[in-house]
Amino acid sequence: MKRTLITVATLVAAACSSMPSGQSLAGFSEESMSGGRHRIAYAAPDAASPRVVGDRALARAAQVTLDAGNEWFEIQSRVDGKLNGHNTQTLVIVMGKGESLAGGPKQYDAKQTLASLRDKIS
Repeated sequence: MKRTLITVATLVAAACSSMPSGQSLAGFSEESMSGGRHRIAYAAPDAASPRVVGDRALARAAQVTLDAGNEWFEIQSRVDGKLNGHNTQTLVIVMGKGESLAGGPKQYDAKQTLASLRDKIS
């Protein structure tokens, strides 16, 4: 229990120290996680709708996947919210190439996803 509390406290301190003070929190952030997972977060720079925010987060997940030399990604979790007046979305993804995992509704071909969203996010 004590170890868990120390871990949580460390994570909270790291998150707070990485927050820019007095600056807009708009834009992307990415983080590699254990188990080959990656966290992609996006905060809208303006009053963008949740749908636009979701499209931009999805497009960034596709781009990160391709940049890593992978072909597909699967969304393990998605959290929509608001932060300092900005619509936000955070995705936790797993990437791969070749044969995909289960091929479920949360799995995306990175090239096709990016191509289909290109006009929506520009």
